[in-house]
Amino acid sequence: TILSELEQDTRYYIWVAAFSSDGQGPYSIRTSQTTYAVPGTPTDLTISPPLESCDELVITWTAPPTTTGDLIVRHRVYINDKLEFPRRRKTTIPLKALTANTEYNVTVVAFNDVGDGGTVTRTGRTRPKAPSITLSAISSTQLRIMLTAPNGSSSLNYKCNITEIYMPPITVTGTELEYTVDGLSPNVTYIVECTSSNGEDSCDSNMDTIII
Repeated sequence: TILSELEQDTRYYIWVAAFSSDGQGPYSIRTSQTTYAVPGTPTDLTISPPLESCDELVITWTAPPTTTGDLIVRHRVYINDKLEFPRRRKTTIPLKALTANTEYNVTVVAFNDVGDGGTVTRTGRTRPKAPSITLSAISSTQLRIMLTAPNGSSSLNYKCNITEIYMPPITVTGTELEYTVDGLSPNVTYIVECTSSNGEDSCDSNMDTIII
């Protein structure tokens, strides 16, 4: 006998008795069974770019708690609405060979043999690359730094450190692609190192030297 249209995740108690034209016999010993349910919603979904990598993201989440016995919870993972991992049990996935400074939308769906449970969605971005540097001396005390955005990226923040052996470093920051540094000393070799950021620091830096 199949009992249908029962409530999910509910304990049912069952007694059985036989009967005939002579009447009903005694009830069996009571037994019980809990119906299965779909899983809950995954939690703590994070999408993080590893240090020193412009083409990777690491996805982690916490599986929903199991409330109905031995049903295994698995996950479907969509990247930019495309199903990439159809039956994932582990809750950490490294994504590789991505594009630098690019946003990726990640959706995780929990499911088991009963059906789909909850869904969680987050967005992460890969780290940008460093800008290219062109240096020129404006005068014996001034330096011009010209930057070229990596891969045509826009809306980045830039940071350049200007150093030489006898002075504290000078730092310039901003969103512009051109900077003028004043108060330098003539006939000195300066090292300029620049990085970019989109909220996450670039995975690399570019460096050049110039004598004022």
